Amino acid sequence: MYASTIITRQAARRLHPRLVAIKSRGNIYLGVCGVRRIIALLTDYGYKDPYVGVVKAVIKSINPDADIVDLTHGVERHNVLEAALMLAVSAKYFPPGTIFVVVVDPGVGGARKAILIETANYILIGPDNGCLTLLAQMDGVKRVLDISNSKYRLPKVSHTFHGRDIFVPVAAWVSKGIPLSEVGVEIDYRGLVKLDIERPRIDVERGIVEGKIIYIDVFGNAMTNIASSDLSPLGLEYGSKISLVVGGKRHYCTFETTFSKVPAGELACYFNSWDYLEIAVNMGNAAAYLGIRPGEPVVLEYVKTTS
Repeated sequence: MYASTIITRQAARRLHPRLVAIKSRGNIYLGVCGVRRIIALLTDYGYKDPYVGVVKAVIKSINPDADIVDLTHGVERHNVLEAALMLAVSAKYFPPGTIFVVVVDPGVGGARKAILIETANYILIGPDNGCLTLLAQMDGVKRVLDISNSKYRLPKVSHTFHGRDIFVPVAAWVSKGIPLSEVGVEIDYRGLVKLDIERPRIDVERGIVEGKIIYIDVFGNAMTNIASSDLSPLGLEYGSKISLVVGGKRHYCTFETTFSKVPAGELACYFNSWDYLEIAVNMGNAAAYLGIRPGEPVVLEYVKTTS
């Protein structure tokens, strides 16, 4: 996409009116002026501290034209799987070429690598702890770079804030058109830490599905690892009852298109906007009502009525 030929700004403009020469680290590269590339941030920083504002300031100091999207800064602290899941279900709503920076990094300052993964449609930047590989596997990996010692880091790198000092500076320079080959050393994808969503166990004859709670949102809705395709063999019908064993207790919920189809205060099961089965209490908090957290097993049984 970008040539690494040394060229003057005037010569670049003669080739194309929006083509510019980008000077960086003693080299000059070609980039397209006015192309606003999205940098999407996903972290567990929260908003109490200045971390989010600082990483945005670093991006803007390198590329004032970058479009920054806050995907979320509310990932549960140190929850790498939650970060990987949020990235995987959200990426398809972003345009190709988006640069995702994920900073949920309990191993910061340790032996883990800082990496950049180029996939079929995106650039993923973050720690090598599995937070990027769920999406990478879904989208298709083109190459992986170790950016731990990238020349595009900030001049001084702390031991505890690689989001500021490594990840977003590299993202900002890439958004300006610096060739990926310049930002790190290519490594083998097979050597990266991998995470995956565990598949549920399904007994079609008995109408039983054994899964797990994998995410609880701000409303207390409990998302499971049971996709719509997993339940299709059971022949569930909207309005039918499901026996739900979770948190060591049995409950009954109604299978519906959405939680609002059941009376206020009652349990509903439905496929959420990411196509996973979710448990909710209409106008309530299912996680608090059921006393559950992510990682807990859940057993669903289709309650067949006799006529």
